[in-house]
Amino acid sequence: MFPGLIHHHRLLDADVGGGGGGSSAGLVLTADPKPRLRWTADLHDRFVDAVAQLGGPDKATPKTIMRTMGVKGLTLFHLKSHLQKYRLGKQSGKEMAEQSKDASYILGAQSGTNLSPTVPTPDLKESQELKEALRAQMEVQRKLHEQVEVQRHVQIRMEAYQNYIDTLLEKACNIVSEQLNGFSISDHDLTSAGVMLSSSDTLSPSIFHQLSVSSISLHSPGGKSSPFAADADLFFQKAPEKRKSY
Repeated sequence: MFPGLIHHHRLLDADVGGGGGGSSAGLVLTADPKPRLRWTADLHDRFVDAVAQLGGPDKATPKTIMRTMGVKGLTLFHLKSHLQKYRLGKQSGKEMAEQSKDASYILGAQSGTNLSPTVPTPDLKESQELKEALRAQMEVQRKLHEQVEVQRHVQIRMEAYQNYIDTLLEKACNIVSEQLNGFSISDHDLTSAGVMLSSSDTLSPSIFHQLSVSSISLHSPGGKSSPFAADADLFFQKAPEKRKSY
C-alpha cells in the first residue's frame, strides 16, 4: 500500500560451482529503485576464501574472484567495490598492527633499559677515552707552563743579582781608583813643594822625605796632614840616627 515506505528483501538463489558439488548462496538486495547488494557474513566469507585462493587482495581481480566464487547475480561492479574496501581494510589493519608492534617494541626497550644495567656502547666508550686523553694533555700543558714560569722567575732573579754584583764591583773600582789617584805625584806637586832636581842629582833621604811629605799633605782631604804623613816624617827623622849607628 505504501511501497516507498516499506523495504523488503528479495532473495535470489544461485548455484555455486566448484569442487564438483553445489550449494546455494543468498544475495540480499534492497528494494530501492537501484537495488544494492548487501554483503552478508556468509557471502563475505566466500569472498575472503576466493581472494585467499587467488594469492591475496593484491593479486586477485574482480573477474577472477567472480569466476572463483561462482555465485550468480554478482557483478564486476559489486566485486570491484568490495575488493577496494577489502584492500583498504587490510592495509589499514596492517598499518595499525605495525604501529602497535612498534609501540610495544619501544615500550619493551624502555622497560628493558630501566631494568637492565647500562651497557656502554662503542661510541660512548670512544667518547670517554677521548675525554680522558684531552684531560691528560691539558694536565701536561699545565705542568709545562708552571715549569716555564719558574724558569722565568729564576732567570729574572739571576739577572738582578748579576746587576747588583756588577754595581758593587764598579763602586769598589771607583774607590780604589780614587785612593790611588790621591797618592800620585805630578809636576805641579813638585813645583809647589819647591824641589828642583836635575838629572845628575842623586836622591838623598832628606829630598825623598820632602817629596813624600809634601805630596801626602797636598792630596790629603781638607789640606790637613794625614797620620801617614806624620809617620813618614818620624821615619825620616830617625833614619839619620840609624845610619850613624851603622
